Amino acid sequence: MDKLRRNGQRLRLLVLWLALAGLAFSCTTPLREITYMHGVQTNAVQESTPLPDVYKIRPNDHLYIRVIGDDPQTTAFLNLNVGTQTSVSSSSTELITFTVDEQGAIWYPQLGELKVEGLTVTELRDQIQEQVNHYIEGTSVQVKLVNRTITVLGEVRSPGVQTMTKNHLTVFEAIGTAGDLTDWANRQNVKLVRETPAGRQVVQMDLTAPDLLASDYYYILPHDVIYVEPSKRVYGIKTLPFMSQVGLGTTVISTVVLILNLIK
Repeated sequence: MDKLRRNGQRLRLLVLWLALAGLAFSCTTPLREITYMHGVQTNAVQESTPLPDVYKIRPNDHLYIRVIGDDPQTTAFLNLNVGTQTSVSSSSTELITFTVDEQGAIWYPQLGELKVEGLTVTELRDQIQEQVNHYIEGTSVQVKLVNRTITVLGEVRSPGVQTMTKNHLTVFEAIGTAGDLTDWANRQNVKLVRETPAGRQVVQMDLTAPDLLASDYYYILPHDVIYVEPSKRVYGIKTLPFMSQVGLGTTVISTVVLILNLIK
C-alpha cells in the first residue's frame, strides 16, 4: 500500500513537472523569429546585392555647392555668400546651402535658375562645372546633399531621425544607428516607406529571411522611413505586464489543480 502511495506521489510530481515544462515552452518565442537572416549559410560567399538606384534630388533638399580654384578670389563671385540662402548644420560644420524650392529649382550666383529636381548629385556637379568653365578655367565644383537623413520608428532602442554616414547604408546598419531592435520587435514585419517619383511606396520586410540580402530594399535611401512593429506574441505583456503575469499564474495554478484532481 505504501509503495502504491509513493508511486502515486511520484506520478503526480512527474505530471506536474511536465505540465509546468509545457507551459514554459509554450510561452517562449521560436529562435527563428528573433534571429536576423535565419537560415543564411555561414562561411559561404553570398552574391553581392545590387546597389540601389542613385538618389535623385527632390524639393526641400539642401545642397552644398562650392566652386574651388587656385585663387579663391577668382572664384568668390561663383560661390554663395553668408546670408543669401538658408544655413544648415551638418556634422558640426556650418555649411551654406541651397534649398531646392517646390518647383525643383535653385538660384545660383551668375548662373541664374537651375532646374535640379530629378538629377543625381553627380549630374548636377557636371552641369554646373560645364557652365562655370565659360567664366573661368581650372576650377573644381563640389556638390553634396546635406540633409542625408532617415527616420527609424517603432520597436527600436533609439527611435528618431538618423544621419546617413555613408552613401550605401543597409537596412541592418540603419537599425544599428537606432540602437538595434528591442526585445518586443517583430522582426518579421518591418515596414519601409519610400518616396519615389511615382508616389509613396510601402514595403514589408522580413529581417529573419535570408533572401533579404538580395532584396531591392536591402539598401536604404535618404528620407526613407523604417517602422518596426511590436510582436503580437508579447504585445499584451508589454502593454499590460501585471495583468499578463496574473493571467499566466492563474493558468498555471488552474492546470496543476486540474491535473492533481484527475490523478487522485
